[in-house]
Amino acid sequence: MKFETMRLPESVDDNFIIATYYMKSETEPDLYAWVKLVAGDQSAGTWTHVEGETPEVIEKYGGKVIGIYPMAEERACIARIAFPIANIPSYLPMIMSTVAGNILGQEGIRLVDVELPEKVLKELPGPLLGVEGIRDLIGVPERPLVGAILKPCIGVPPEVSAKGARGAALGGADVIKDDELLSYPEYSPMEDRVKAVMKELKEIGKEKTCLYAVNITGENLLERAKRAIDAGANSLMVNYQAMGWGAVEDFIRAMKRENLIYPIFGHCAGMGAYYRSKTQGIGTALSCGKLARLVGMDMPLVYPDSGRFGLSTNEFVETHAQCIAPMKNIKRSFMTVAGGVQPGAIEYLMDLLGNDCILMAGGGIYGHPMGAEAGAKAILHAIEAKMEGKTILEAAKECEALQAAVDVWGTRGH
Repeated sequence: MKFETMRLPESVDDNFIIATYYMKSETEPDLYAWVKLVAGDQSAGTWTHVEGETPEVIEKYGGKVIGIYPMAEERACIARIAFPIANIPSYLPMIMSTVAGNILGQEGIRLVDVELPEKVLKELPGPLLGVEGIRDLIGVPERPLVGAILKPCIGVPPEVSAKGARGAALGGADVIKDDELLSYPEYSPMEDRVKAVMKELKEIGKEKTCLYAVNITGENLLERAKRAIDAGANSLMVNYQAMGWGAVEDFIRAMKRENLIYPIFGHCAGMGAYYRSKTQGIGTALSCGKLARLVGMDMPLVYPDSGRFGLSTNEFVETHAQCIAPMKNIKRSFMTVAGGVQPGAIEYLMDLLGNDCILMAGGGIYGHPMGAEAGAKAILHAIEAKMEGKTILEAAKECEALQAAVDVWGTRGH
């Protein structure tokens, strides 16, 4: 087979975006021919010759295969394809249309990474504040942040949500967010909920040191953000995958243009459809980590490795690395761990992630046998004790609230 589009990695400069795929098939007769077809399908070239698609066009605008690495124990390979940025605006929907377009409809192709040159990164929004900006904003310079998900999540008026926020904040929560299911139902209008929660936070002196991320997911994000800010919001939340890359990127770009610099919490609702399969879709670290960061999520939610949501421990750790590792001009994201988190799991999670994370609980705070304030207090004490070198069991002996949580839930997540 003649392979006109194969190149050495060293021949590719910063005028290319590089996509890495895991490709597995028991039916494709030749893995190399399959990779070549994918490179053509997603750039210049297709399964047959077409008029006007000259060798010169393919050379200048076609994808370049810069690596095919067959797997030893299965009929699969890792493939790396470089796509010319001349074809691609520095806009995440078009980047994803190129690297994850028609090809993800084929069986056995999983996009595992995308490498972007600096000239593209400079055009993408990234987080408005990032880890360092949020730490400066609320005055927490080093430890992991304590997060709370308001419960009950739906079916209650703003006053109930506000009472729940007050309890968590009194216990030491740094970030409180709406559930992803709660946006603007008739029984809890967004502006009324913001006013009620911020009133409670102000009464206890926490309106500057505790963020309330109100869910603005809905039509016209910028307009909804301005309404929330006018009502007193100090943070905003979007279900970024459900809204779509374009709507969210447009929103973050508009916030920057209008100098509305507020921390944005990003919920990954629906992302499991991309990452759950190990041979299809988009890798966890890419979908929930790098892409969420690039599109502008200051605090992207990522599920823990407790089994309910399909993440392995290695995937979990890698996703955190994609959030906090240096990426040229793109600020670091404060990965938020949520989904079965409870006070007894803090030592384990900090051993995996260190300090640059938000450890967030819903039931682990609002289901605490001593109440929400005790639930948040237990998480905070577990964090501070871990930073002092104490084990979770040693810390529990010092804190009644933490001991109560350990007695009920043990020392891992759910």
